[in-house]
Amino acid sequence: MLQREVAGTTIAVCNEKGTIHAFLGMCPHRNGPLGQGNLVEGCIVCPWHAWEFSVEKGELDYNPGIKLQRYKVVIQGEDVLVEIA
Repeated sequence: MLQREVAGTTIAVCNEKGTIHAFLGMCPHRNGPLGQGNLVEGCIVCPWHAWEFSVEKGELDYNPGIKLQRYKVVIQGEDVLVEIA
């Protein structure tokens, strides 16, 4: 997990089994910094209150109606590009 600021937007980036994923980096619960959390068994875990979101779908583990905003990721050589538009 890592966190980056891009054009005023906080992005959480993770590598799950070789696939790079990017999400809006603020937890919908209390705006916890997801990029400072952990990646555990395919879930992003918020460091503040341990809310868990599936990396594959971005859904909260116990309420799939709550989803993280996902961003498109493009890999160019060693660069990870995140489309936030």
